[in-house]
Amino acid sequence: MLMKKNLFLWFIALVCILASCSKDDGLNSGMDPDNDMLKSKPVNGPMVVLPPSGGDDTDALLDAVNSAAPGTTIQLAAGVYHIGYIEIHGFNGCIKGAGRDKTTISPAELIEVVPQAERNLLPTWWRIIGGDVKLSDLAFKTGDGTLLADAEPYYGKVLPALLTVNNYNADYHPNDPQPMNFDMYNVDFICGAIDPALGYLGEPYNVLMTFWVGMDVYWPNDPFYFTSGTYNIVNCYVENAFQGYEAFSLGENAVLTIDRCRTDECPYGIFCAASFNSKMYLTNNTLKNTKFYGIWVTDTDFGLLGNSIVPFSRCEYVITGNTFNPLPGSISLLMVDERVVSYPDIYFPLLTLVKNNLFNLTEGSIGVSCMNSVDPQIRNNRFTGLADMGVYVDGAEVYDIWTVPPTLLGMGEAKNALILGNNFSGLTTTEGDIVLGENSFDCTLVGNGKESVIDLGTNNKIVGMKMMPGGNHAGPTIRDNFRMMPNMRHHAH
Repeated sequence: MLMKKNLFLWFIALVCILASCSKDDGLNSGMDPDNDMLKSKPVNGPMVVLPPSGGDDTDALLDAVNSAAPGTTIQLAAGVYHIGYIEIHGFNGCIKGAGRDKTTISPAELIEVVPQAERNLLPTWWRIIGGDVKLSDLAFKTGDGTLLADAEPYYGKVLPALLTVNNYNADYHPNDPQPMNFDMYNVDFICGAIDPALGYLGEPYNVLMTFWVGMDVYWPNDPFYFTSGTYNIVNCYVENAFQGYEAFSLGENAVLTIDRCRTDECPYGIFCAASFNSKMYLTNNTLKNTKFYGIWVTDTDFGLLGNSIVPFSRCEYVITGNTFNPLPGSISLLMVDERVVSYPDIYFPLLTLVKNNLFNLTEGSIGVSCMNSVDPQIRNNRFTGLADMGVYVDGAEVYDIWTVPPTLLGMGEAKNALILGNNFSGLTTTEGDIVLGENSFDCTLVGNGKESVIDLGTNNKIVGMKMMPGGNHAGPTIRDNFRMMPNMRHHAH
């Protein structure tokens, strides 16, 4: 009996060891967050192992993609892959590295962007259009200096986009676009420096937009179709680029999730614009050292799409669990509606929920700015550090940026904001914890008696807060908006 008992205990121990090895032998080596999308899963379809050649790997990767059966995993080994400009259309499978610290993608050569623009495509390094695609466990590293063999008319020697994703373009189902499924997880984007004289707006970054999901056009054409599909960006990291992640022109059949991602040394963290009838989940991200905006969501199309936009419901944004670590003088979270002024007859306001975020603010910064917002909910967030304002609610001026100088179209209004259960105990402000501007109406604020509030608006209801005197605060103008540059293409806004 003793021998049987010992054998049984050895068997249990062996099972536990094997189970432990199985858990640690995954994509994440036990180091990434526990989430179904991030866990290593068995490969059910065919697998193609593609080792780095030591030279140009572009054709080898394209051959593997184009010859792959549906569901194929193209396994990239540890090492450096040199990839030039690449287009992937309608792929149904996974491109998977050996780990973000093991598999590196570097440029094989300088990229020509003018031929892409001449095809009316967004100039980029990687273009993934349509299909059911998974991209995981690798790192893009650009190195320093320009990545371009030519010069882009509006951005000069800066690469407009590193990775572009959309469900269609002029070369792939242009007249019958089908929804796309795109998952990207455990992917790093380490970009490089450039002479600020050659950089966009004098900034020293050789990549403008690291990740772009949206219309793959240089200039909108007719007919125009909004992006459709499901796009999941999970546990990714961007360093040293002008902007981390951007979503533009998502439509009624689109759902975007950016979850547990990070940016560092990017003036813009996450930017979402011109999306209608869509659902956006910006959750549990960390935006560090943002110079202009941590997260900016807006309904403006920058005058590019015009009457092709026919919204029938509000675009929903859930912004929760994020940590903001901005540089001085920046805005951590900007929410602004512009179509209320520019297209009032076909306007549906953004629907935003801002909850359980942490704002570690710095001198001259603003935590949350609600400009022309309708029904925003700012709930259960924590604000610490030093700032001008914790939460700012007001109207904002809206301009036609295609005139020189830009033409003022009018001033909007912020209405029915709910600000409830926020913690300002660790925040010192030069103006007020909460500022309601002259163009705020019917807002509701509930505090615990310690928050300071300046109310310059109309019919706002304030409970349990210390009222403070304050001067006039105007909403952001075009001079404050680093993307609204006159006579620039939409990717500069």
